[in-house]
Amino acid sequence: MATDNYKSTHSLEKFQHAAAAIMPHLNRFRRAVSDHPAAPVQRKRFISDCITAFTSIDDYSIESDENSTESESLSDISPIRQHGEVRINLDDELIQPTTMKMHTVETFIRRIVPDFLTCHQVWLVIHVLITVVLCVLYFTHKIETSAGTIAIFELLFGVLVRNEIFISLLHCFVGVIPYFKYEFNRMLHCIGGLHVSSAIATFFWLLISLSCEWHGLVVRISGGIILFFVIFLSLTAMPIIRRRFHNVFEHIHRYVGWTCLVVLIVHVIFLQLDNFQSFSTKALFNEAVIILIIIVIIIILPWIWVRKVSAQFSQPSKDLTVITFPQALYPYGSTTRISFDGHEWHAFAIALTNPCSDQHSILVAAAGDWTKKLAENYQTNKLPEHIWIRRIKGLGFMYSIHAYQKVLIVCTGAGIAPALPYIKDPLPTCHTHILWIAKQHENNYGEYIWKLVQSRQPHFTLHDTKIHGRPGVQLVEDHFWKTNSHAVFIVSNEKFTNEITNALWRKGIPCFGALFDS
Repeated sequence: MATDNYKSTHSLEKFQHAAAAIMPHLNRFRRAVSDHPAAPVQRKRFISDCITAFTSIDDYSIESDENSTESESLSDISPIRQHGEVRINLDDELIQPTTMKMHTVETFIRRIVPDFLTCHQVWLVIHVLITVVLCVLYFTHKIETSAGTIAIFELLFGVLVRNEIFISLLHCFVGVIPYFKYEFNRMLHCIGGLHVSSAIATFFWLLISLSCEWHGLVVRISGGIILFFVIFLSLTAMPIIRRRFHNVFEHIHRYVGWTCLVVLIVHVIFLQLDNFQSFSTKALFNEAVIILIIIVIIIILPWIWVRKVSAQFSQPSKDLTVITFPQALYPYGSTTRISFDGHEWHAFAIALTNPCSDQHSILVAAAGDWTKKLAENYQTNKLPEHIWIRRIKGLGFMYSIHAYQKVLIVCTGAGIAPALPYIKDPLPTCHTHILWIAKQHENNYGEYIWKLVQSRQPHFTLHDTKIHGRPGVQLVEDHFWKTNSHAVFIVSNEKFTNEITNALWRKGIPCFGALFDS
């Protein structure tokens, strides 16, 4: 009976004509159990611990052939005929996660590069090399541009990479690049390194200008003040100071920066007067003046669109506050900045949009001083009816999801907020699977969010830390292979984000995380 009904793998070729629907699944299983260590595992999307595929068949038999290559590749899969169906089971143990295919040199680099080296340092190295080339050209008189003009140009770069509109345009451009997706998107996320290197280059070139070029007294005094401000801003922006005294850092960076802008305007005006010979368009609108005008526009533009709007507050749990604002037409991955007093500003990802009521909402978890105070004020009914908000929205790292067709989004706690737009209205060009790690999801995050996530079934996985404990890298890696994703996006705390991104990067898996030092 066994010989008549279950012979070997030549039956699969006959079986293909009678049940062609099962063959895509079998092809995926073949790749999954192969010994090729580099190919990404291609598997059916699933949530449970095993895969089961069903299809109807006729009375074709499964013939044996010990020399069949397909038989070798399917040696661990047992087809069982039951009531006109073939049932093929494949346990997770048969599919071991592996690393992506990488060149030997790339593998070596990923192993030796320490975790503390990031794309911020890559931007710094690139900028240093460009500065060295410009120095050679400047001191050999190959270029006629003055060092002061180069300093102002460097300052323009430093200001430009912090402008929400410019960053949004870069995200839209990088998102459609078909090659080197990970490298381009990762460098864009760490573009804050260009902001730092531009400040250093500004100091360097302005020092050369004051030392090697002739200037009047006012230009030298204003230039010296700018040098002092740049040093002061750089020192207060060091991570160890910025994180411990974040609010103080924000005020210093804003108000000292504006003061520096005023001094820069005086500096450029007297710089033009020193070289003034006669009224002409070229004399009034040279490179330094044009760059200065652009810098002023870039700095002032976001503040022109600041508005005081009405806000609605709700609190699904004591650790989570939902704030709702007017207007709803914002792209996926957008961020907004809010303030209660117009001085202290905080950025949050836009979690939900409602075109019918023309509103958008953010989720604020009680994690820091400001957010904890917000939760306490809600409970004591001390929250204001109106808050300040910037109408110009920026794009965060989650917008890079558009660059991939299949994505695994890993969220912990209130980190589910940036993923909610992809849950509520999935992108037609990208499939997303949600891995939400939290404690008692429904109780802590409200019925609406809970039902919204449940609507994504089966393309979501919940990990309750109260039941299963805190997860590690293996959980994320396993879900990456199970869902056949192309990239991983993590929204979590700094420690967990760095742990996962570094571990997956060394295995060649594209992984992006929220930046805490951008």
